[in-house]
Amino acid sequence: MTTLTPAGAGTAAPPAMPCHRKPPAPGQFASAPRLDRNHLVSGIASRRRRLADLEAAMAASCEAAATRGAPRGIRVDDRATWDRAMWQRYLDAAARLEPDYGPLMRLLLREIDRLQRLLDLPLAA
Repeated sequence: MTTLTPAGAGTAAPPAMPCHRKPPAPGQFASAPRLDRNHLVSGIASRRRRLADLEAAMAASCEAAATRGAPRGIRVDDRATWDRAMWQRYLDAAARLEPDYGPLMRLLLREIDRLQRLLDLPLAA
């Protein structure tokens, strides 16, 4: 591109964006930023822990709701002893709590899946 000066002479315009990176040598490819696999593994692990914590909290809340009004012979830790009414209270509590827990749990599952797919990419030689 040529710029005109007030005197009418043309001069070459400076480049719009100076390039500070050296171009790759002939036969070489420009290197792309690399993913830190340890960072991905750490991210997956932390999201799995958070998801497990949310699942445990939701299950504990549902169990607490299920035990309200339960007969004496039923043990909370042994679900084989639960009667139909107890299961219904558990499921009702789960349905009530889903808007509080569900969206975040689904987000964590999507993030885990996305990070896992990045981790599964083949390593560049």
